[in-house]
Amino acid sequence: MAETLELRRTLARQILLDTLIRQLLLITVITAVVLVVVQRVTRPVRRLSENLRLRREDDLTPLEASDLPREIQPLTDATNQVMQRLQQVLDHQKRFVRDAAHQLRTPLAVLKVQVQSALRGDVPAQEALQEMQVTVDRATVLANQMLSLAKVEQVRQLQNFATLDWAEVVRAVALDVSPLIAQKDIDFEIESQPCQVHAHEWMLRELVRNLLHNAIRHTPNRGKLSVLIEPVGSMAQLCVSDSGTGIGDSMRQRLFQPFATGDTKSGTGLGLTIAREIVIALNGTIQLNNRVVDLQIEGLDALVLIPMRHNPN
Repeated sequence: MAETLELRRTLARQILLDTLIRQLLLITVITAVVLVVVQRVTRPVRRLSENLRLRREDDLTPLEASDLPREIQPLTDATNQVMQRLQQVLDHQKRFVRDAAHQLRTPLAVLKVQVQSALRGDVPAQEALQEMQVTVDRATVLANQMLSLAKVEQVRQLQNFATLDWAEVVRAVALDVSPLIAQKDIDFEIESQPCQVHAHEWMLRELVRNLLHNAIRHTPNRGKLSVLIEPVGSMAQLCVSDSGTGIGDSMRQRLFQPFATGDTKSGTGLGLTIAREIVIALNGTIQLNNRVVDLQIEGLDALVLIPMRHNPN
């Protein structure tokens, strides 16, 4: 009886040992298969990671995702979109630095010539100082507008917009520029209706300021200047109408380009560029249309449309 019991125990231990060995072999095989499969599946991801690590700092070209697993492709697409936006910001910064270097070089060179001429006594001191003041004022306006152009992109990226009454902004800016209007004895008229828009206050103020400055500059002494802001359907419409000489068809297209101006003496060529960039950032449109009466141009209308933000209440 004792021998039979011992034999059973020995047999049970052998069965248990054989089972453990088979289980261990099975786990080993499964582990090896999993490692091989994981290595093969993650090979494109590891290759992509290595390519990103070896990239130059300024290389923002899209990532190649054709051989990546389907589950990873949405992440790659999102990364490419971010890199595309970064490339746009980088291109904007490069263009700004290039334009700044080119445009600021001219007034500085003019100022240097004026100083040298004054030191030689070529012109009276008072006249030389007046010429230098004009040059410094022009350079100051140019620098401020270039900073504003750069700030438009910064505000666009931040997207910290709020619901604002555009009509209030227009009235506030009109009050700010009233000394310029009075200086030219302009017959000024403003008509406004509440227009709620989703925007940044600085953007709205800068947009209106640039349009008004441009209109005041081209309106003759004792001329007429009117501003109308009103809702038109789902859009808020701003119309700034001067009584200047208008613009030609070719000039109308070029005026939105940086440093293109029809008045080389007083204009910097950035006001309308800033206005256009702001309007684009606010998903709106801007147009310059000659106001024609009896086949004669009687002024220019700057027309801006921005989507309204309706109050849910």
